[in-house]
Amino acid sequence: MKKISMVWLGVFLANVGMAQTVVRPAQAAAVEDLIENKKSIEPGKLSFGLKAGYSRFTIAGAGVNEFSTGGKPTSLSGGYYLGIELSTKISQHWGFKHELSLLQKGGVLKMEEEAYPDFDSKYRNVYLDIAPFNLTFQMEGLQFFLGPYAGVLLSSSIQRKNESGEIYTDKSIFGDAKQTGDYTQKLDAGLLTGLGYEFKNGINIQAKYTQGLAPLIEHTERNEGQWKIYNRGFSVTLGYTLFGKR
Repeated sequence: MKKISMVWLGVFLANVGMAQTVVRPAQAAAVEDLIENKKSIEPGKLSFGLKAGYSRFTIAGAGVNEFSTGGKPTSLSGGYYLGIELSTKISQHWGFKHELSLLQKGGVLKMEEEAYPDFDSKYRNVYLDIAPFNLTFQMEGLQFFLGPYAGVLLSSSIQRKNESGEIYTDKSIFGDAKQTGDYTQKLDAGLLTGLGYEFKNGINIQAKYTQGLAPLIEHTERNEGQWKIYNRGFSVTLGYTLFGKR
């Protein structure tokens, strides 16, 4: 009987030892996750990443009726979107997002040339936009952001018809000091808002709406001054966080 008791005692102690061996790694993993999560919500944490995607813009405002023969633009104009993004946490859920991006804006308008019926003309502008401090609310990987932006015009063109009725690209709408009017304003500004989601591996996706507030056509010879035409559009990007993953 004594021998049987000693055997059972040995089995019991062996099981306790194995249980401790299994539990300890689990506890260590839980502590590591806790430390990692604590780091991810620390105020002052920075993250940096790259993004690329697709933009679709048009122009809007009362002045479109004068700029476009058919009044409203016929469709949105699609283009590329490239950007770099820096994010700063100020609390567990709040932070700021700073972004520098290169993107296309514009629209498809109805244009009418002499002796020719109206046609669809692509009005294309390339901007270097900066969003200096978009306020961001973040819960887990989901993000909502809102803030101002400012843009510098890098190029501008519009399609017209020549005397033979052939469509060509007119870059004179970019404008210079010699022109008295009807060229594209060199600066753009407005507001943007968007939603995004970032996975723990650093991949993120964002959808953003942009509303311009600065008139696009500068120094017109009209008595009323600038045409009230503004950029309006959205963009979708796929990005990757290089450091500071959540």
